[in-house]
Amino acid sequence: MRGLLVVLIFGIFLSAPQRAVSETRALLIGVSDYDDSAGVADLKGPANDVRLLSTTLRNRGIDDLIVLADGVEGGARPTRAAILDAFAALAASAQDGDFIYIHLSGHGTRQADRNGDETDGLDEVFLPADTARAEAGAGAIPNAITDDEIGAALHAIRMTGADVWFVLDSCHSGSGTRAATPGTVARFVDPATLGVSVTPAHQVEDATDPAEGPEPPGGFLAFYAAQSTELAREVNFAEAEGGDDWYGLFTSTLAARLQDDAALSFRQLFQAVLSDMNAGHVPGAARLQTPLWEGNLIDAAVFGGRDTSGIRRFAVTDDSVAAGMVHGLAEGTLLGLVADAADPADAVIGFAQVEDPDAAEAFLRPVSADCTPRANALCAIEGALPAETRFAQVIAHPVDLTIALARPRDLATGTPLGDDDPLVRALAEAVTATSDGTGPGVTLADTDADIDVLAADGALWFGLPAQAGESPAGLTWHPDDGPELSAVLARIAKAETLARMLENLSGSGSLLNPSPINVETLLQPAPIEALAEPGSDVSPRRECRAAYRAASQTAPVALDSGARLKQCDGLAFRAQGATGDTFDVNRVHVDAQFCVHAAHERITGNRNALALGPEMTICSDCPGGYSAGTERLFVVVTEARDNTESLNLEGLVETCDASPTRGAATDPRAFLEDLAKRGDTRGAFGGLGSAGIWVEAWTWQVLPRREAFLRAGRPIKQPERVGTQQDY
Repeated sequence: MRGLLVVLIFGIFLSAPQRAVSETRALLIGVSDYDDSAGVADLKGPANDVRLLSTTLRNRGIDDLIVLADGVEGGARPTRAAILDAFAALAASAQDGDFIYIHLSGHGTRQADRNGDETDGLDEVFLPADTARAEAGAGAIPNAITDDEIGAALHAIRMTGADVWFVLDSCHSGSGTRAATPGTVARFVDPATLGVSVTPAHQVEDATDPAEGPEPPGGFLAFYAAQSTELAREVNFAEAEGGDDWYGLFTSTLAARLQDDAALSFRQLFQAVLSDMNAGHVPGAARLQTPLWEGNLIDAAVFGGRDTSGIRRFAVTDDSVAAGMVHGLAEGTLLGLVADAADPADAVIGFAQVEDPDAAEAFLRPVSADCTPRANALCAIEGALPAETRFAQVIAHPVDLTIALARPRDLATGTPLGDDDPLVRALAEAVTATSDGTGPGVTLADTDADIDVLAADGALWFGLPAQAGESPAGLTWHPDDGPELSAVLARIAKAETLARMLENLSGSGSLLNPSPINVETLLQPAPIEALAEPGSDVSPRRECRAAYRAASQTAPVALDSGARLKQCDGLAFRAQGATGDTFDVNRVHVDAQFCVHAAHERITGNRNALALGPEMTICSDCPGGYSAGTERLFVVVTEARDNTESLNLEGLVETCDASPTRGAATDPRAFLEDLAKRGDTRGAFGGLGSAGIWVEAWTWQVLPRREAFLRAGRPIKQPERVGTQQDY
């Protein structure tokens, strides 16, 4: 839009005592036989895809299957009505904790975008068995199922609390000119064959909106066989023997990996499948397709009920690795080399240091196992990279990659605390514990500190700076509550290291090398009159809902870098291509709590602008507590490269858990209780060149409530109370 399948047991389902454990269910759809009158060529692979998946699934003890496939024993004909009814049946029967696997194999094509949510102006569609030819001027393919319709169906299933893994093996290309080699067939139908033009003149007028309402509680992951500008292939695996045994290349490769009983994350599974599809035995034309993924389950276990190590690996080609500074790989980072993405953590076959990294790619320097990584003194070259190397994983970051903390000073007096102060002693101990050589380190500095540190009300405050007017700001830690201080410092170091690297890359666009993506910022200031006074007892959600209604009466403005924002201000980012090419666009937000949040979109074409990540509701007084201070946001644009995993930073750079501590990084559907909407699968049916990288940066300060009132000239009538989130 994220032999077979998954046995995911999520434990006792407390809210439904009639059922002791959660269930795994599957919907397998394969369309091979199309109506001759439509002019669509039949396929041979989808029926075999469904048989293969059914067999593997049953071998794993999963019998709750819905099969819609022609030519498969027991399968119903996969018409549009049957497919949509099957989606609806899953939404009606699924319960919280269930895992739903949905697989579609068949022809795909494109038609004019129905609601303006596609950057290239085209909707991707799946063709059921009863697909018909359009009447002249109709603009839409009869009985086709659009990506928006699939998105709404998946949304309904996830609203039950069930997790969904969606796999789509069909073509989604606007170009049918690539010729297949013998033994391969494209799963693509030219829209003209069905009487449909993809020009803007044939836009559909009766468009439906994407799914509305709050963010579904169920997780989501989709695997797509090809990106939106490519064809997906089915391959005759018996051609060499003169036989006729066709399967979808992506489906068969995925099934082969799923037959392995190794404990994998979905990320490892995807990387392994991508690597297999690039193997030399695959027909050349088939290797033109590039699988994609999206969703929030990418680092979950494929075979549930067992822990995975959460290994994050990067592809290796010759002497370079497809990761760089945006992944946290600084000069000197020590990497372990492995032969396969699915190998366990201890299957290291060699070691290498990162050398000469740029934003998303770096060279590898073979070193010995006892190398101590230092950025300013690389280890000696030891031998050569093992020939079997295909992936690399981080072993240790350079020990001299450090973030300097200022010595704490008292908020009231501005004087530094003495070494015998309990807060100073706690900070010194945490600094020692954090600098263990496995991640970015921290140190205390008398001058030139990266992070300001204040002491107020018996707590430490960390920020950029840690003070706004007379109020503290940033991340706070109190000895009596919260996580260990060493964990807080590790979070700060990781976030600040990433921010430092992105800041070094920002402004990479120029008149001679303009960014291919235009980013628009929309700031919706909340009227100061709509906000409660400091010390008031008011729900942030209720307050911002009222402020949102008041603010919507005025037009949004552009965000200036360095702006001062306040409680309930709204902020959104939109991206639009300036060319017809494809780019990965990542929005990386570092909030005042040093929590890093990533959102990814793939932009193809330049027809429409697309929301870049969820809208933000700024808050100094958030549902999770007080959170004023400096925030930064980076938009990282990279060229998409065929046969290479997308540069998707979701799940790779985050420093906090899935529940942010502040509202500014959350979708306003949750924060403002259904005031926004977003489809879960828009037109994503569907690596990068080291020179094609652009980074834009924005910085703003979230003012404490008291400071916002003072700057607006609004008098504070109520006396402030000590010890609440709205003290400041």
